[in-house]
Amino acid sequence: MTATHEVRIQGQLFKLKSQASGEYVRELARYVNDIMDQVARESHVASVERTAIMTALKIADEHLQLKRAMAQQTESANEKISGLIAASDLLLKG
Repeated sequence: MTATHEVRIQGQLFKLKSQASGEYVRELARYVNDIMDQVARESHVASVERTAIMTALKIADEHLQLKRAMAQQTESANEKISGLIAASDLLLKG
């Protein structure tokens, strides 16, 4: 069921409709707010728009790095599984 959740990011109130729990939506908002604070501190960017774009790029970078790492782990696991299947086939035949 979709619900409306109110969150504050960079002092601005946002009303978000989501099927996720209010706790999860607030956690997302805190995460975005924290990253925006970090970007603003590190880059000394004055405009909220530039801070938001830089924050989006930072979060996208984190996401892509995690996605690539997960793909590598999946590939490694699949190779190990294939090796185990081949070894078990040899043992069962032998």
